Order: sequence, then C-alpha cells, then structure tokens
Amino acid sequence: MVKKYFLLFIVVLVLYIKPALAQDNKNSIELSPFTGLQMFSAENNTLAGNFYGLEGVYHINMANNKADWVHMLNIRDVNIALSYRDFQNVYLTHKPGSEGVLGNYIGAVSRINIILLKAGRTDLLLTPGFGFGYATQTFYTNNNEMVGSHINFTAQIGLKVLTPIGRTTRLTAGIDLYHFSNAAFKLPNDGINSINASIGIDQDINVPAPSTAKKLFTNYQKHSFEFGVNIGRRGIVQTGGGLDPIVNSANAAYQRTASSDLYQSGFYAGYNYRLNAVLSLRAGFDAVYYYRTLDTISNVHHFYATYQELGSSYDRIRVGASLGAELWLGKFSLPVNFGRYIHYHYFVPTNNHNYAPPDYYWSFGARYYFTPWLAIEAKQYLHRTQADFAGFGVVFKIH
Repeated sequence: MVKKYFLLFIVVLVLYIKPALAQDNKNSIELSPFTGLQMFSAENNTLAGNFYGLEGVYHINMANNKADWVHMLNIRDVNIALSYRDFQNVYLTHKPGSEGVLGNYIGAVSRINIILLKAGRTDLLLTPGFGFGYATQTFYTNNNEMVGSHINFTAQIGLKVLTPIGRTTRLTAGIDLYHFSNAAFKLPNDGINSINASIGIDQDINVPAPSTAKKLFTNYQKHSFEFGVNIGRRGIVQTGGGLDPIVNSANAAYQRTASSDLYQSGFYAGYNYRLNAVLSLRAGFDAVYYYRTLDTISNVHHFYATYQELGSSYDRIRVGASLGAELWLGKFSLPVNFGRYIHYHYFVPTNNHNYAPPDYYWSFGARYYFTPWLAIEAKQYLHRTQADFAGFGVVFKIH
C-alpha cells in the first residue's frame, strides 16, 4: 500500500510542475519521497518491516564558484537535506510485537553533490553528507538497544541520477545508505542503518548561484606539522556483561540512573604532505588520556561505571602511530587516520576465548580553519566499527 501511494505521489508531481523560462545557474529546491529497501543494526539486532519518508533539499549551485576544490572535485552543488523517516512498521525479528520500536526520525544533513558521469544533460552524482537528527524512541523510552539518545549524528552517502524534464525542472532518482548513532556519548549505541530508494523533482528557484568569494582561503603549503588536543565523554554501558535486567536487575537498574564521568582527552602530533589543493597525506602519533581508568577490584558497580568496551584501559595513557589523509573543501577539511597501538593496556574478558584485542584503531573528523594555522575540530575515535568517543578541540599547524 505504501509503495502505491509513493508512486502515485511522483506521478502527481511530474504532471503538476510546468516548464518555466530557462534561467542559468540558479539555486533549486528538491522534493523526494523515498521507500526503504533494507534496515540493519549491530549486535545481531535483525530488523524487518516497511519504512518510508520524505526528503526536502535546498541546493546551492556551485557553477559560478571558481575555487580549486569545487572544480577539482567536480562539485555540482552544496545542499542541506531535511528528512522525515517513518519507522512505525519496523520491528525486531526475534521480538514479536515490537512494531514501532524505532519510532520516527527527523534528520538534517549537509551534503555535496559530486558529478561522477555526464551524458548530455543527465548527471550521475555521488552524494555524501553529515549532519544531526532526532529519534523519537530510545533505550530510555522503550528499552530498544539500538538507539541510546534522542539527538544523534547522521551520515548519508548515495548515488543519484539527475535528468531534465523541463527547462528549469529535473527528475531525480537514487539509492542511498543512511546511518544515525550518537558516537557513544550515551549507550547503548548500536546505531541504525537503512538503504533507501528515492525519486523526486528538483525545481530551479529565482535565487542566483553564488559567485566565488573575493578572498579565497588558500592553505597550500607543501610541508607542515600539526598539534591537536580535544576532550570528549563516553556513556556508561547499559547492556551485556551481566547487565541483563532479567539476569541481574539490580546492576541494570543502577546503570540506568548512574551518571557517566568517562572523560578522555585526545592528543595528536604529526606531519602533513600536501599533494594538491584538495588532498594531503598524514603521518603522526595519537595519544588518549583517561580521566578514569577501568576498575575491576572495588565492586561490581565500579566495574560497570568504568567499563568502556573495546576502549577499556587499566592505564591513564594509550599511544599509537597512524597514517592517513585529509580532504580539503576550502576552509573545511575531513581528516581520517588508521593506526596501530604502541602502548595500550586494554581489558581482556576472562570468559571469552574468542576475544579479538583492539590492537588497531582509526579516527575521522571534521575541521573548520579560521586561519591557515588554527582550526576547530570534531574527531571520532573508533575500534573496528565500535565508536570509542568523540572529542572536540583545536588544531595548530606550523608551516
């Protein structure tokens, strides 16, 4: 039934919107209903059921922008996408009667549309983006173990075809992967991933595309050194390890009301080699300082209040060496590093003989440069696919 209404809505859109006079390089507004193809989460939380939603997008046309990163990455536009996602029919396959466990989700994502292929006036686009969103249901409202907080970080990437159906109107069709979780700020944090298919209309509006800034931000030094510092917090565990409310209700109840003081500070020192206007290579050392280490001696409550899953440490400091790259989008950049620990006294469960120790780690972040030597940064630390913590801080560069 949902898919029938979905297709009917698209037909009405196509018939309703009339061709207008041609206008060069205008911003546009897109309206795209979508239907879900598949949804999945971590920790064997198998999900099923129909889901759908609507996405509204404001596109800022970059055709008049002559910045290096715009033409080198072949960027068509920068956009803000607002979406509503109806998950009321989604349920856990192992839990009968769990329809509506995820509620609904409202998201706002900032994206760039990169032209991968052009055939006449038809474009094939890559559409990556990051943002935030609000989940109506969490572990603390209905005990679902996948979403730990109402406010979540959101990431999206997809492929989209854009083709004209009028002088100022285009038909869009695409497929995307949509993810939301809270970076382990409040647990549990399994997160939600959905694969979606969309079709919609993109209509030019009477707003000219912006031109190139009079003073471009250029930060093309070939060699540089950088130093970064941040601070972040991780939530305390709520499930697993004896916290099952049926097996040990006292521990589970205590954890649900306990406050987290699991703060960490991250430090980075490294060297950068600038390949071109949009890409740098990176090599450096990472350190994390624990304001509270793992306590396995005092009592069971102290253990659960200090246990940080793959990020659990007996020592105050862990240190690693990493390699990576940094993608530049003018004053914004996206660094990513993959590393191996030099020192990390991690926790090893005695009752799990198949435990794989976290010898490796990776991180990614987003930066905004005020000057070529000073930036603010949000940085996510991870072990495999498990979020460790998100740190917020500053980066200093020496050229």
